[in-house]
Amino acid sequence: MTSYPAFCDHILHQNELVAAGICHGDTWNLIFINNMLGEILKLSPGRMDDEPFLPRLTRCGFDEVEESLSEPHGGELIAHHKEGSMYIIRWKSVSIDDSAGGEQVRLITMSKIPVDQINRVAELPWQELTVLLDSIHDGIWVIDSDGITLRVNKAMERIAGLRAEEVIGKHVTEPMHKGRFETCVTLRALIEKRSVTMFDDYSNGKRCLNTSTPIFDEKGNVWRVIASIRDMTELETLQRKLTDLEMETLAYKARLENLETEMDAGFVGHSAPMRRLRKEASKAARTEAITLILGETGTGKTLTAKAIHDMGQRSAEPFIAVNCGAIPMSLMESELFGYEKGACTGAAKSGKPGMFELAHKGTLLLDEIGELPLPMQAKLLRVLEDNCIRRIGAKEEKQVNVRIIAAVNEDPEGCVERNKIREDIFYRLCVLRYDIPELYRRKGDIPLLMEYFRKHYNKKFHKQIMAYSSEVQDIFLAYNWPGNVRELKNVIESAFHNNHTAILTRNDIPNYILSRLAVDTMHAEDVRGLPLHEMLARYEVLLIEDAYRRNGGSLTKTAAELQVSKQNLAYKMKKYNIR
Repeated sequence: MTSYPAFCDHILHQNELVAAGICHGDTWNLIFINNMLGEILKLSPGRMDDEPFLPRLTRCGFDEVEESLSEPHGGELIAHHKEGSMYIIRWKSVSIDDSAGGEQVRLITMSKIPVDQINRVAELPWQELTVLLDSIHDGIWVIDSDGITLRVNKAMERIAGLRAEEVIGKHVTEPMHKGRFETCVTLRALIEKRSVTMFDDYSNGKRCLNTSTPIFDEKGNVWRVIASIRDMTELETLQRKLTDLEMETLAYKARLENLETEMDAGFVGHSAPMRRLRKEASKAARTEAITLILGETGTGKTLTAKAIHDMGQRSAEPFIAVNCGAIPMSLMESELFGYEKGACTGAAKSGKPGMFELAHKGTLLLDEIGELPLPMQAKLLRVLEDNCIRRIGAKEEKQVNVRIIAAVNEDPEGCVERNKIREDIFYRLCVLRYDIPELYRRKGDIPLLMEYFRKHYNKKFHKQIMAYSSEVQDIFLAYNWPGNVRELKNVIESAFHNNHTAILTRNDIPNYILSRLAVDTMHAEDVRGLPLHEMLARYEVLLIEDAYRRNGGSLTKTAAELQVSKQNLAYKMKKYNIR
């Protein structure tokens, strides 16, 4: 549900490059205007008390504008000001409430049309005029007092899809008679002896804004009419592309920042397993051999693959990572190998390249290879042998040059025994094989990782956390980290969000870490042979003691955290002699 304040905030802060406001959908009465529209209407920006928009335009020097010219759901019209300037008023009907039947309002904008420069063009020498006109991005069409075309610039040829020699020396209406244009705005300006601005639809599908301005001689007769034609279709397309590129840039920037952080973190450590991994990754980078990387979730398989790519001869080419477990079976073949135009229902009209094509000359990581269906593994084996792929619907194969790195988070030999991975493709993938150590096997690296992430999140969140408490360090070293480095990273990020001091303490750590650690501690005791109720009682004691200590001995806070009544908690603490 969208509210008026939310709409108003959008208009005020997001549309300051254009005069904008909100009107009631049935009356044109103003609800809200931004600074630029306030300047035009001579009103203070912000919330309005149903100020009539159309009469306000008239009072501010604009010609009377008829509401009947509008379309019910959106449109545009030209407003002429007494000083000679012109504005395009655009409106679109939108719903304040996203639900069906929500209240409708009009989102309006006003844009000034720069026509005052056209008159100065005629004063230039003819040669300079030619150069100038052909350098302008907008189309220019010049006629004389008889309506004969004298000149069109290069942009006009491009916009209208015609050649200058087709129209020069001929009457300006001839292209209209041939079906190129629906109207002749320039002729209207000639007849009415005034500047005219209208939208015109061309036969090539373009919609253009034509501003035709007459130039008068010393006797007050029309000497020339100069039309300035702006391709609104092209402008809107460019605007959309610009917006898309800006969003993509922001997304890539965020991904790159995160990837760089994770990449560095993936090789932090001085333990023997990490020293061996760095050595193996460097060796793999010097080859083009198919490589298999083994490691649990969160150990950094993708990061290791990317490091191998970045250190190798293909570093300037694409690195494409595919999670085989995340692609639906029905889309697996099209995602990997692509498809031709018209190959399947709902496919892109131009066809689509697959991951192998996108990774051409680069590296393709097939993550979680064990999740790839067996029939697809057979097709993959053929690609590995022949370096050729065939798009769905294609008649011919296509050669690809791709280095393959596969990754799996479980024992590959066991996958072969369970018929989850084909034996022939397993042997093909094992030209080079590397194991990434779990974090619990290299706990000596945890302090280094903690320090690395502390510096990273201080920079990212603009904080100045100086250190971890000794208790936090003990907890992190005691915990087994089933999610490996990724889990450690996420836990530290969570602690940063919870912390409001210069030291990360036990209270900043997610509760599940402490609960799991309590279970691990209990398992360290010899509980074999104990009845289930006694084992559960010991676990309950650990949880209560931990929560009670974390909440500073507050019975109320502890009960709230454990989601039990205060009376029940007091009973259990007395029962277990917890103080």
